[in-house]
Amino acid sequence: MGSTEDSREQPIHEVVIDRIIAMGEYPVTFAEYDWFCKHTGRDKPNDEGWGRENRPVINVTWLDAVAYCEWLSEQTGKMYRLTTEAEWEYAARAGTATKYYHGDNEDRLGDYA
Repeated sequence: MGSTEDSREQPIHEVVIDRIIAMGEYPVTFAEYDWFCKHTGRDKPNDEGWGRENRPVINVTWLDAVAYCEWLSEQTGKMYRLTTEAEWEYAARAGTATKYYHGDNEDRLGDYA
């Protein structure tokens, strides 16, 4: 991980993921997150007028996401947590060695950010 072109991402270093990880294939939706809010008394996040239901949830803080993972773990008896940066990048890259997780072209970054 790291970059020679961005001082915020230095030094380049090797990261070892020494356990099996599984990640959700799809983003958490407003419907799923609203269910969590209903059952925990949390305020629902603002959808900015874009709609809720099966749209990916937005306006959730890191602490909100951690609380959702903890609640989901309690409900299912399975462990859920946020991925580390290294785990996310490993999964997003899917074995590629390109400059960015989405390819070598920086212009494509806007499509995913």
